[in-house]
Amino acid sequence: MPNTAPLLPPEYPFYLREIGPMDAAFIQQLTNTSGWLKHIGDRGTKTMDGALTYIERAYADPYRRMGFGLWAVIHRSSQHPIGVCGLVSRPDAPAPDLGFALLPEFEGQGWIRASSHIVLQHAQEILRLPMVDAYANEDNARSRKTLEALGFQCLNCAENPLFGAVVCHYRLRF
Repeated sequence: MPNTAPLLPPEYPFYLREIGPMDAAFIQQLTNTSGWLKHIGDRGTKTMDGALTYIERAYADPYRRMGFGLWAVIHRSSQHPIGVCGLVSRPDAPAPDLGFALLPEFEGQGWIRASSHIVLQHAQEILRLPMVDAYANEDNARSRKTLEALGFQCLNCAENPLFGAVVCHYRLRF
């Protein structure tokens, strides 16, 4: 499997790239936003060491094992990461799932929908996946609306004891 983020033409306002140790400050900032903490949960990134450990576990390891993962969404004009978008592979799941998050100042501007579209195109055309799942807390209306706009169908919503919330399971078949 390819171990690179999808390539985008220069006219796109963003590009995707792998996340590495140089992104520790960004990952620390993103994973400690109120939205991340509410909808995704604490990932032990309050310290720089915690952020580096999380990058290795959640980003670098999946790139090596699966050939894909969550990628940094880089704002092309500033060259700064503004969010993450990509595929997460869980050992007990029937399909990889689409994951995304943005720094609060970039929310509601179409960045996630655009980057998710590229990730899903990559999943279908390059990775040849038959389907992609996604999960969103029932009270996360913005993420659920984005998933539905991308063509995902809600399979069910159920209490998830790991998250202490009702989580909705979505699926997109190619």
